Amino acid sequence: MIKPFRFHLTKVSPKQLQLTEGLLRFLPQAGLKEDIQIAIRKALHQYLPDIAYYLERIEEASFQDLFHSLPQACCVGVLGLKPFNQKGFIEIDPVLSHLLIEKLLGGEEEGVNELRPLTETEQGVVEFLFLKLLAQIHKASGEKAKLHFRLEDMALEASQIRKFAKEEEKLACLKFHVSFLKRSGFVHLYLPHPWVLEGFLKDRELKEDFSDWPQYGDVACEVWGSLGTAEVGLADLETLAGGDVVLFDQTGVRKTGDHWEGEVALFVGRGEHGKWRAAWDGFQEKGKVRLKNNFS
Repeated sequence: MIKPFRFHLTKVSPKQLQLTEGLLRFLPQAGLKEDIQIAIRKALHQYLPDIAYYLERIEEASFQDLFHSLPQACCVGVLGLKPFNQKGFIEIDPVLSHLLIEKLLGGEEEGVNELRPLTETEQGVVEFLFLKLLAQIHKASGEKAKLHFRLEDMALEASQIRKFAKEEEKLACLKFHVSFLKRSGFVHLYLPHPWVLEGFLKDRELKEDFSDWPQYGDVACEVWGSLGTAEVGLADLETLAGGDVVLFDQTGVRKTGDHWEGEVALFVGRGEHGKWRAAWDGFQEKGKVRLKNNFS
């Protein structure tokens, strides 16, 4: 008996899509590109040379989701950002936090025997690391007010975080994968929606940033062009033969005099990341095109 397979996919709301796209486009324009990544990496490697990390994904969550996901013994920094009353949160994997503390205190032990609340000394070590990172972000972004995060408190037990937000409050969660001493863990950064929509993205025209493209100028890749698109049904596709004529449903090409010209789309790979628009003067000069310097 053949049973249909049903995908269990999470529905993405338009607001969540707006937040995700906005953050991915805002962060590089706010200075969070190579310069700040290098600054953060240097700050971390000064104390933790064996650490590596990358942004895994961005999700939407509620404060209730955050609270219920925390273990009893946790390590969460509470962040503030003027002029907002809402708080942001940065959560470190409990196992990872103990490994980082052990290393920063000069220990050599790579294993964690038990998960327990941090001591006052251990909390001070984590706060020191948080403050160093927040200072580097602010400095490397040109000291922009929109990225001047403040460490206001620490929550070392799940119950200590309840007072900082309402359960229904929405958060954008940036999930980072972290590797350290042959172990893998996570760091989750939770940003309240007002920080993103009314702070980072308000009155900001999001444009593609091409400033770092010249460094990829020596990378060779195959580019292909599209003169138009046509939709052909499966039944018609099976009957097509050489010499048949298929008319475009959509095209930017037109006939002027005795030759064709217009706008074409250029793609790299399968074209899933977007396209360049280019002017095409027909097959003169071997069909060369002129880029219009916009990517969509």
